[in-house]
Amino acid sequence: MTADTVLFGKYRLDRVIGKGRTGTVWLAVHLGLEEYRAIKQVSKAAVGYEVFHREALILKSLRHPAIPIVYDLEEDQNFLYLIQEYIKGESLYALVQSRGVMNEAEAVRYGVQICALVEFLHFAGEKPILFLDLQPKNLIICGGVVKIIDFGQAAFTGQCADESERYGTVGCAAPEQYTSDQILDTRTDVYAIGAVLSYMVSGKPGMAQGEVSGISDGLRAIIRKCMEVDREKRFRSAGELERRLEALPLAGNDHRNRTNKAIPSLVVAVVGSREGTGVTHMALALCGYLKRAGFEAVYEERNATGHIRRLAEHYGSRADDRGIYCIRGLRLKPWYGTAVELEEPEARIRVQDYGTDWKAVCAGDGTERLAVLMVAGVSLWEQEDCLRMLKALRSLWGTKGSTAAVFIVRNPGAGRFLRRGPAGLPPGTKRFAEPFFGDPFCPGAQGGEFLKELWDALAGGRTGKRSWLKRCPIGGKAFFAAKDKIRDSAESSASSEPGEGQG
Repeated sequence: MTADTVLFGKYRLDRVIGKGRTGTVWLAVHLGLEEYRAIKQVSKAAVGYEVFHREALILKSLRHPAIPIVYDLEEDQNFLYLIQEYIKGESLYALVQSRGVMNEAEAVRYGVQICALVEFLHFAGEKPILFLDLQPKNLIICGGVVKIIDFGQAAFTGQCADESERYGTVGCAAPEQYTSDQILDTRTDVYAIGAVLSYMVSGKPGMAQGEVSGISDGLRAIIRKCMEVDREKRFRSAGELERRLEALPLAGNDHRNRTNKAIPSLVVAVVGSREGTGVTHMALALCGYLKRAGFEAVYEERNATGHIRRLAEHYGSRADDRGIYCIRGLRLKPWYGTAVELEEPEARIRVQDYGTDWKAVCAGDGTERLAVLMVAGVSLWEQEDCLRMLKALRSLWGTKGSTAAVFIVRNPGAGRFLRRGPAGLPPGTKRFAEPFFGDPFCPGAQGGEFLKELWDALAGGRTGKRSWLKRCPIGGKAFFAAKDKIRDSAESSASSEPGEGQG
């Protein structure tokens, strides 16, 4: 088979982009859609159909921006073909080979992302998915984001015990993978994460017992613990390892550590003027941005809508011992009610979704730094609710001097920084018009830029003037033109306000 060959009447082969133990990966172009695809070609003589089909089923069950989408399965007389999304970027292996070893801060930043990906796999279904071949060549760096490819060895917990032969990458495979009589579990992947961490800072995967020179004692101890021969001594989960990496004091070599030191504990309270303004959408999008930027954050549902439970059901996710779900790489804690007491999640930044429960936002004890993100609709009939929300939140301004405020108008068109705001906003409030992005987990380029500006405003930074300091869209002008007319009726309304109940 050569370049320019057309497979199944719709995929034109371009070039080979990878080779493995069982097959070859081609870059191809879908002739109808004019989009790239990665096609994994596996000889029928090299692998049983059941193993190949298992890889396809695992990929089909996963929905994560850092995991390739599977589009189709095909076969001919000699080969099986897995058609999947093409992940563009440079492998971690190639990156270290071309640039040399990474500094500790960069390695930890990538390590945190790898842990989040592995934790997602372990909690994505009723049974954990074990990757079992985590190594530098299977990790792709795309714009500073880690993505994972080649699920050829992946299996659900329990399936591995039925196989007489096991495979892995020397230096990255855990000791239990070299025998067929030991049960594999999530700690097998934890071992491989330690080997990858070692590779990033030394250029060599799996150095004996994690003995790597030129790094801090803290990171060395983490690598050593990951790579313990006795898995009972390893980290219990990728999530536990992730939290240990995030807690490392890394001399401020990247923005994540500088910000974490400046903000020992930050609560971002997201609240809306009325139902349907997109509070949950905004809170999840902000959490996703923080995760991609390397911040330690958790989403907490503070209303009884049940959105997170339904999201967990959709993705087949299950909660850990702290009641937290890992969905699309994010740590999400649903509302359990006031009677349930669970251990608080470890996170420097907690994004709390209050729905429309305005009074609950004001009920905090003030021991943590608070930033309030207010979301309002743009339509004229939504303005009275907006002004009532501002009135209900008034007690926050002045009594808690560290409270930062950001005001967002929902989807009036393109994202902009607003010059004006409704009456009742506290002095210094940053004002934004939210651009449209349908998926909070994948906001796109414009949404990502908007979220960066939004986070800078919440964290106390100065709003950039390059893209957001522009004219308010027409819908936003109508919004503020009506404010004076509505304000009088809002302030004379009865005290029973719709935002005092559940969201």
